[in-house]
Amino acid sequence: MRHMGGTLRCGAAIAAAAASAALGLTACSAGGTVQTLPSAPQTAAPAPSAGVSVQAAPSVLPSSITGVLVLRAYAGFWAAQVKALDSGTVTGSGLQTYSIGAALSGAYTDSQRLNRAGLLMSGAPRSNPSVTEIGTVAPSSGVQSATVQDCLDITGWHQIDQKTRQLRDPAHRLARYRVTATARTVGGVWMISDVHENTGQSC
Repeated sequence: MRHMGGTLRCGAAIAAAAASAALGLTACSAGGTVQTLPSAPQTAAPAPSAGVSVQAAPSVLPSSITGVLVLRAYAGFWAAQVKALDSGTVTGSGLQTYSIGAALSGAYTDSQRLNRAGLLMSGAPRSNPSVTEIGTVAPSSGVQSATVQDCLDITGWHQIDQKTRQLRDPAHRLARYRVTATARTVGGVWMISDVHENTGQSC
């Protein structure tokens, strides 16, 4: 959710505590080096359990089951972020179950930035994703990739002070914006590898 403060961009940093809060919640690829964190175990991902509201896409692409699995990974990624940013720790959040690469390292970084600013997130976003493309990364490897387009609604997801629990949202924030995510298979399991949040484009 890269939209918690002032002017938020993909990979959005929480500005210095004084500027309070441009939290970049989802991981996304920005220019610069991204540290790759350990990948998730090669097991089937459990269904997401956190309170992220994800509406089913009206149509997922002809290939049904694959689209459903991609959307499950996407929903799980957001649910894990909600859990991590609500508790202030990524431990036990499930981020490594649903994400790898830039998406995972970005989520870790965002959690750390939020903590340094003395903030948490309360509530949850609403999501209405659809799978717009499914392809093969390398035919010889059998690795598949997919693109997810979403309109993320963070109306019910707020920054709060860790100690006082008072609302710390910035004065101006875009409540709904475009998100494009990339998913790929890891050992046959769909995981989110990159997320780009277009916080300048309302939807």
